[in-house]
Amino acid sequence: MYCGDETGSFIGEIGSNSCRFGYGGEDNPKLVTPSYVTHKSTVAASAFSARLAQEEMESILRRPDYSSCPLTDPNAFLRQGDLVEHWDHLQTAWETGMDLLHAKDTLKHTQGGAPFSKGSSAEGKCVHPILAITPGFTQFDGYGASYCASVKRQQHIQYTELLMEQMEASSLFLAPAPMLAAFSVGRQTALVVDIGAGGTRVTPVVDGLLLQQAQRRNGRGGDWLGHVTWKALLEEKMTPKPRYLLRDNVSTAKSPLFHTWAMHELMYELRTEPFVTMQATPPAHVNTRVPFTKEAKEKNGDDEEMEDADGPESPPPTPASVTSAASAAEPSMYELPDGSLINLSISQFGKDLISIPELLFAKALPFQDTSSATPMTSQLQTLLDAPLPELIHQSLLAVGDVDVRKDLASNIVLTGGSSLFPNLDTRLSHELSQLLPAFTKPKVIAPRFSVERTCASWIGASILTSLGSFQQLWLSRTEYEEYGSTMAIQRFP
Repeated sequence: MYCGDETGSFIGEIGSNSCRFGYGGEDNPKLVTPSYVTHKSTVAASAFSARLAQEEMESILRRPDYSSCPLTDPNAFLRQGDLVEHWDHLQTAWETGMDLLHAKDTLKHTQGGAPFSKGSSAEGKCVHPILAITPGFTQFDGYGASYCASVKRQQHIQYTELLMEQMEASSLFLAPAPMLAAFSVGRQTALVVDIGAGGTRVTPVVDGLLLQQAQRRNGRGGDWLGHVTWKALLEEKMTPKPRYLLRDNVSTAKSPLFHTWAMHELMYELRTEPFVTMQATPPAHVNTRVPFTKEAKEKNGDDEEMEDADGPESPPPTPASVTSAASAAEPSMYELPDGSLINLSISQFGKDLISIPELLFAKALPFQDTSSATPMTSQLQTLLDAPLPELIHQSLLAVGDVDVRKDLASNIVLTGGSSLFPNLDTRLSHELSQLLPAFTKPKVIAPRFSVERTCASWIGASILTSLGSFQQLWLSRTEYEEYGSTMAIQRFP
């Protein structure tokens, strides 16, 4: 039995925003690429001309229908990142990762080996065991748990066939991302809160097994925050342009998805600036809604006039961490790539941009389309249009055992790229302490380094494949050739 670095397993994860590839036993993935694939397509220029080759960009996983305008309804992002949309693009991503990391050499990467030569009998085969990380499925349609379970089985079967037939894997294992994220922090029982690009997913993990019926999800993630910021800039008569449009030889966007991806990168830069922060404890007299719209601004203005008429009210004390963060912030003027300036200290719009993370905790959202939110959230209990603390509360209530519920509340693991806002873990602990019962003591476990949050599931897979007791769980090629891809239903969680 082999374990540790001798295993040399190849680990791959396809996320909503990025793909991560690397070898087991290492601290972090060696290759991180976007979850988009460009391909050649033929289009007819006119009725009398021949077809022309055009380069298009598509996502690997399921994404909402993007257009030229931003999507501000979080329910539009509920189905994002759960299912594989294009299996050909998934194969392209795996082939790219294997080629760049030399996973198809004659020997394992720990032993050094030469690349395969053309005409070799072993050409195209992978000598490494492959562990593929699945996103962790939620009930996305109104057909009940049985239908969603059948979709999950179909996804596992197609994934197994692709890696065994196309990638020529010697052995294979599929593992859900929430389970591996809990393993990355040394927990077998934990409540994994993944705030990623596609949305926020809360998954209870008990003894390494996922409780699907207690899984909850909303559409508030990094992509949604970027769309809301984009919409707010348009409301302020600012038309932000990504960097590729600022070049002299580029006049129009290549494709709607490429333009949206470029805008996401621009909004991500704005959200990750040092001035964007979150208060550790929200003031009691301030609503958590960020007033981006004009109606909200007028409403807040009327409220301020009423408070001034009754008399000034002293605000509650601000924590020292927030005060120090505000004093040590960047200069008050922020410049977009096209040269537009935003005043962050004087204008109300600039103050709203500083409070972007507050939208994760807000009950009333700006630009929300209530007409499209009703059908989706009324049919399913797993998909909610609720703030982050309420989402965790609903997930804990769905767990039947009270003792397990207390263990989950004391092991809340915070992961995802959108969980890196300052004071987010402290704010979440404060909100949960006010929401949960008194006998339950919530404890939020937030890894210190950013790579430990963004790549938590990949790190958990690297730890799992390094264990000697795990080596007997691989699905070998011999078993696959004898029993077929149906073994994926019985073998993989």
